[in-house]
Amino acid sequence: MRYNRQESLRYTFGHPPEASFTILDAEDFDLVSTMGKGSILNMSPNGMLLATDLKLPVNQKIQLLIETTLFNQHSLICKAEIVWAKPWGSKSHYGLQLLDDKRDQIIKILKDINKTEK
Repeated sequence: MRYNRQESLRYTFGHPPEASFTILDAEDFDLVSTMGKGSILNMSPNGMLLATDLKLPVNQKIQLLIETTLFNQHSLICKAEIVWAKPWGSKSHYGLQLLDDKRDQIIKILKDINKTEK
């Protein structure tokens, strides 16, 4: 699936919230994953951009479980699949497509954030 940067409800964080993640499933190998750390640079109802110091394999389907708290009040736990990756200085950026149905919850969170910033 193509990553849609032009999605109408994409929020870019001025101060990216921290996120923890673990690999749930990797297509071609068995693994035991520990918690990784990163930050969410932007988010839409269908996906997010994750920055991390870790280099994750991208030549196969990788599913992550991501946990974050947005603006100290909105807790979010979701499953996502890595769609693309790009090195960015000492970090890597990963475009993620959300796999579970968190669309309504994310829309509500993004609208709440937008209201508080005005």
